[in-house]
Amino acid sequence: MWQTRLSSKTPAVIFSRASVRWRAGLLLCTALFGFAGLPGCEKSAVPNGAPERIILILVDTLRRDHVSLYSDKVPTPNIERIAARGQVYTNASSAFHSTTMSMAALFSGHTPSIEFGNARAALDWNTFASCGMSRFSPGEHDNACVPNAVQTLAEDLKDQGYWTAGVVSNKLLFRPYGYDQGFDTWLEVGRPPAGQHLDARQSARLRTAKDVNKLAIDTIKNRPTDNFFLYVHYIDVHDWILFDISYEESVRRFDKALGDLLDVLESEDLLEGAAVVFTSDHGEMLKAKHLDFEISRHYGNPSFEPLLQVPLIVTPGLDRPTDAFIRGQDIRGLVKSAAGLDGETASALGTNELLVTERYYQTFRKDNWKSMWKRDGERLMLFDLAADPTESIDLSKKRPDILEVHRKRVDDIVAKISTTDSNAQNLSDEDIDRLRALGYLE
Repeated sequence: MWQTRLSSKTPAVIFSRASVRWRAGLLLCTALFGFAGLPGCEKSAVPNGAPERIILILVDTLRRDHVSLYSDKVPTPNIERIAARGQVYTNASSAFHSTTMSMAALFSGHTPSIEFGNARAALDWNTFASCGMSRFSPGEHDNACVPNAVQTLAEDLKDQGYWTAGVVSNKLLFRPYGYDQGFDTWLEVGRPPAGQHLDARQSARLRTAKDVNKLAIDTIKNRPTDNFFLYVHYIDVHDWILFDISYEESVRRFDKALGDLLDVLESEDLLEGAAVVFTSDHGEMLKAKHLDFEISRHYGNPSFEPLLQVPLIVTPGLDRPTDAFIRGQDIRGLVKSAAGLDGETASALGTNELLVTERYYQTFRKDNWKSMWKRDGERLMLFDLAADPTESIDLSKKRPDILEVHRKRVDDIVAKISTTDSNAQNLSDEDIDRLRALGYLE
């Protein structure tokens, strides 16, 4: 049975009306038949051939080259446990270098955009406003990061008969910004007691992988059905600076905690018959300088590859090459296809294209060519990622032909994903507290 005890030391637990209906149905089966294992009690109406369970494990700010499946920088044996059941994809990219935009893209399948049709300027924007989805907002009464008008992955799977649960530790995803759409149960880890304001270091100690695992494991053990979609979002790697440890050590600590979660899933026989997706929302700049740019952490402008390259492991494997270009906004379609749904989401981009629209830059990639356009026109860059994966050789002067093709394509895409309404508002006191808790404000 679910037991919810909210105290100053307990993360916020939010049950939706749908979750209450699940529990009521389970109790009814138990009362009528003495146990909950009859058809319709333990199993939901998941289509034949679809995975019995779908598990999305997301690690905030995890660089691809710090997973031992891709390099030898950090041993990550528990991530390798997931890979042993599926495939490792070597060319996966985030949709954006901030959590709000990248997760809005992952859940919706849409490319985030802060464009309004002028290449020299972006929308009035902050991390809580728009999140790249404002073009789907029907008006001023729906200004969430993920507008109600946008169908999400959780809603897709709920409609397919899955019970849906999310356990999140990044405060940028907390209610009321729309990321909880479609989840029967939404658990927020690290929300401080009402009226208490914590600094970044204090806040980080409320949202460790141990805290996330506690709620995730409780959710697993008290599930109302074996047919579920579970989304677990860890933030330990993002918080490496707040714990005064190296980035590498934060990855090691997360991997150990992941092992604890996998142990529980295995002990409950829940990995058999499950589809598992392991990825990150974006990467991190660990060196203070790239070319002549001073870039701090994952703030972008422009978006170099260490910010965009993410690990991607899918089990069972997909019907596509392991070096296929897979973007964050493609995850929704991949999971929908696995669940027996049409996986296609209408897109202005080709499958081999990525457009990152930032406040000061537009970054476009097609196949292995990547161009960066500063909005004020003062600088542009071009890289051949196949020959120069570290983006150290600017070919913009040598290949104006590529730039011409890219510029035309960017303008075409922008015309399709622009909006006239940014939904940007002043940050509330709660917004400021969330940003401060993550170390973005003093």
